[in-house]
Order: sequence, then structure tokens, then C-alpha cells
Amino acid sequence: MKMYVLTGGPGSGKSSILRYLEIIKGQHVIREAAEDYISLRQAMGDAEPWLAPDFQTHITNLQLQRNERNQFYKVFMDRSVVDNLAYVESGGDIYREMFPHARSQKLEKVFLIENLGSIATNNFRRENFGEALALEKRIEEVYQSLGHQPIRIPVDSVMNRADNILGYL
Repeated sequence: MKMYVLTGGPGSGKSSILRYLEIIKGQHVIREAAEDYISLRQAMGDAEPWLAPDFQTHITNLQLQRNERNQFYKVFMDRSVVDNLAYVESGGDIYREMFPHARSQKLEKVFLIENLGSIATNNFRRENFGEALALEKRIEEVYQSLGHQPIRIPVDSVMNRADNILGYL
């Protein structure tokens, strides 16, 4: 199986590109686990599920389940387990718990979707623009530390960004 990851800071357009790849280009995708988990927990009455100490553990487990259930030869993923490392403190217990899963990810290519120059917060995205830029940098560093060389996808229309990604395959 070939796994292609779209990563980057919050609000960079990853989900929109993935929707385009799925709906217009007919590609198989795995949605972002964090957004789905947050949505579920909020529907269950937990307004801020990201404050729970085991939040990143739940996200990692959901991502791993989705990867294991994938039956397709090629799939585009909205983030991977590697991204989770950027959201937790390096060297902490949760980081050490997630690290073996992140290191074992067999990723064909990693595409770093560059930020759009601004960010809008919502129920899933709570980071401001400065935090989003810092996360983008941290995400890139984490992938590089695990031997991946993210391919930067610059700001452009959703269609052009998706076509740019497909051009690397």
C-alpha cells in the first residue's frame, strides 16, 4: 500500500485538497482523525475534548485503526500519526508512547501544505495564525527527524494544489 500524507499547520487547506482529490479525481482518502474525534466528543457534550490528558492517544489510536482498515493500493491521508508528535511535548510520556507508531509509518511521500496567510478558528481549529505557523514548522521538523523530506505545496487554488501533488506521483 502506498500512503501519501498531506500535512501542514491548521487551516492550510489540507481537507479541501483531499476533498478535491476524492470527489473530483476519484482518489481514496483517509480523513483527519482529530477533527472527527473532536466532532464526536462535542456531540457527546464535551466542549473542549483537546484538554483531556489522553486526547492525543485517542487521535493516534483512531489514525492507526483507519490505516489498518485501509484496503486500497494508494491512499491520501489528512495527516498521519507523525503529525501527533508535533502537538505534544518532546520527551514526555505521550510522546514516548506515540513515537514507535510514528517511526513505523511507511509513507510513500509527504506533502507539506503551506499556510494560506491567515486562519479562521472554529470548533475544531482553535489555533491563531502565529500558533498555526509554529505548528507548521514543528510538523516539518518532526517528519524530517524521522527521515521524511516533505514536499512543499505552495499557496494556489485547490485544483492547482491537488494537480501539483498528483504531478509528484
